[in-house]
Amino acid sequence: MSSTSRLHSLVYDSPYSVVLCCLAYLLFSLLLFGVSGLHKADAIAMGFDSGEHLLGMILLMSLLPTWLIGCMFITQRNSFKTAQMLDAGLAQSVTDIPAAYFWSGVLGGLLYALAFNVPITQIELVLAGNGPMLAIFAGQILVWVFVGWMLAVRLYVGNQFYRFGERVPINIFEQSRLEPFARVGLLDLVIILGGIAISTVQSIDAHFRIQNYLTAFVVAVPACIALVMRPMWTVHTRLRERKKALQAEVRSQLRALPEAADVEAMTALERLLQRRDRINALHTWPLDISIWSRLFFYGLIPPLAWVAAAMVEVAVERLLGG
Repeated sequence: MSSTSRLHSLVYDSPYSVVLCCLAYLLFSLLLFGVSGLHKADAIAMGFDSGEHLLGMILLMSLLPTWLIGCMFITQRNSFKTAQMLDAGLAQSVTDIPAAYFWSGVLGGLLYALAFNVPITQIELVLAGNGPMLAIFAGQILVWVFVGWMLAVRLYVGNQFYRFGERVPINIFEQSRLEPFARVGLLDLVIILGGIAISTVQSIDAHFRIQNYLTAFVVAVPACIALVMRPMWTVHTRLRERKKALQAEVRSQLRALPEAADVEAMTALERLLQRRDRINALHTWPLDISIWSRLFFYGLIPPLAWVAAAMVEVAVERLLGG
C-alpha cells in the first residue's frame, strides 16, 4: 500500500484515527505545558490577572486544537460521502487536496497569530528564554495554525462543490438532489461555532474579557459566511437565473393572451396565473426548512455561550460581594 493510500485510509476509513489523533495532541499539549513549568509559573508576573486566568488560557490552547483536529476528520469524511452521492469525480477531487492549501493555511494562521494575537512583550520574554512564556507563545501559535489549516482545507473543498455546481443538472421544481450543496457547509458552521463556544474557557476565572474574543470574531464571521455560501453559490445562481427565465416566459404568454372573455381564454389565463404563482413561490437556495432551522439554532450558540460567561461573572461577583 502506498503512502497516499495509507493516508487516505487514515483520514477517511479508520474508526480509531479521530480518537488517536485527538489524544495525541492532548498528550503533546500536556507535555508542552508540563515540561516548560507553566503549571507552577507566576501568573501575575506573566501578565495574567490570576492563576485561574492562566488556567483558562491553558485549557483553550489544549482543547481548541483538539476540537479542530477531531472535527477535520469528521467534516472531511462527511464531505467525501456527500460528494460520492453527487459524482465520483467530485469525490476524488475532495480528497486530492494540493499541498499548497495546507501550507498556505499554516502560514496564514502563523502570520495572523504573530500580527494580532501575540503581544510584543510575549515575544521579548520568549527571546529571553522564559520557559513558561515560550509554552504560552507556542500554544497560541498552534491554535491559529490549526485554525488556518482547517479553513484552507475546507475552503478548497467548498471550491470543488462550487465548480461542480456549474455543471450539475438542475430542476427548479425538484431540488432535493441539490441539498448536499447546502449541507456540506453546515457542518463547517457547527465546527466554527463550537470552537467559539470552547473559547469561553478563557473566562473560567469569571471575568469576561471582550478583547479575548475580538480576534476570533474577526475570523469566524467571514469564515462562516464563506464556508456556508461558497459550495452552493453556483447552484443558487443557476436556480435564480432559471426562475427569472420562467417568470419572463409566463409574462410573455400572459401578454399574448387575447382579451376576449371566452371560456377558452379564461381557462388559459387561469392556468398561466397558477403557473406564475407557483414559479414566484420557488426558492433559489438549495435549503429546506430543516436546514434553515439548523442554521438559526447553530447561530445562537456563540451568543448564548458569551451570555452564560457574562452571567457567571456577575453571579460570582455578587456572591463574593455579598
